[in-house]
Amino acid sequence: MPETGNNYATNSIYDLNAGWQDDNGQDFHLSELSGRPVVISMFFATCAGVCIITKDDMKTVEASLPAEVRDQTVFVLVTLDPARDSAADLKDYRGAEGLARARWRLLRGSPADTARLATALGIGYGRDHSGLFRHSSQVAVLNAAGKIVLRQDGIHADLAKTVAAIVALNPR
Repeated sequence: MPETGNNYATNSIYDLNAGWQDDNGQDFHLSELSGRPVVISMFFATCAGVCIITKDDMKTVEASLPAEVRDQTVFVLVTLDPARDSAADLKDYRGAEGLARARWRLLRGSPADTARLATALGIGYGRDHSGLFRHSSQVAVLNAAGKIVLRQDGIHADLAKTVAAIVALNPR
């Protein structure tokens, strides 16, 4: 499913009453991201499929931004599998993937909080009959208030459109 249009929920992602843990094991609230553009998606650290494409696309977007915009933008990956992705696993993933601490947040939450965020972002997920984890891959751009301004399929994303949406959120 390509871009889903501009008919997004009017509520801020930051309004979700959810607590998260970062890859250092520290408590984190999404509202800490307010005031900046955010590129957010969900993944799991052992995914050998779509998560790799989504993360690589997010890294391409990061590299494509003008330096002054890149420095103001935060990239967030939230695990869909908090039972298997500990803070230490996320930290190992950060190192293996070369995700700069200055711009990237890797988060895990309770199963209930994970489900609420996935719903808000339009991401479906679950286990199939064999127990394998399956999920869709949407990437969302949030404005400074945490509202979705662009959402695209993470494996067929128009990266230039994502970059343009982020640049448009940065006043000059």
